[in-house]
Amino acid sequence: MFKKIDFKGLNYKDLDRYGPHDLKRDEMNAFYEAFDFLDLIKKWPEIVGPKMCLVTSPLKLKQDSLFIITKHSIYSQELSFLSEEIKGEIFKVFPRLKPIIKKLVFQTQEKFFQEQQREAQIISERTNRLHPQSPQFKLFKLEAEKLFKDVPDDELKQIMISIYIQSR
Repeated sequence: MFKKIDFKGLNYKDLDRYGPHDLKRDEMNAFYEAFDFLDLIKKWPEIVGPKMCLVTSPLKLKQDSLFIITKHSIYSQELSFLSEEIKGEIFKVFPRLKPIIKKLVFQTQEKFFQEQQREAQIISERTNRLHPQSPQFKLFKLEAEKLFKDVPDDELKQIMISIYIQSR
């Protein structure tokens, strides 16, 4: 369907054989080899804002479309009305995308955002836990023992100390 252009043996007389579409196709292939899609993902909060980046994410560049996944179909519908503004913001950050992206396609994938939220929760649980041998844990335990030294029931006292440490 598309002709492969060999630029090494290209003669200017041969340019008549190639249409502008063939040349554009090679420029697009060179662009895709040089463009790092992760840069777009990293800059996404700057493009759509801090609140919308929580419910949207760029998925892929395919042909002349940028596919964006959303948390709910309502976001897809509302953002489709703002697609020109979003493209403008993308082109401000990545001017090289202007000849590549012609339209935005929105897809709803709620499961992606649920898994992302679950992973963030697991990471926060791991980082928020104090090891029983850490100095912070020992300080909090001493403070709690001073606060609850008058509690007569040992089991209740241990529960109160645990709650105190977890709330810190």
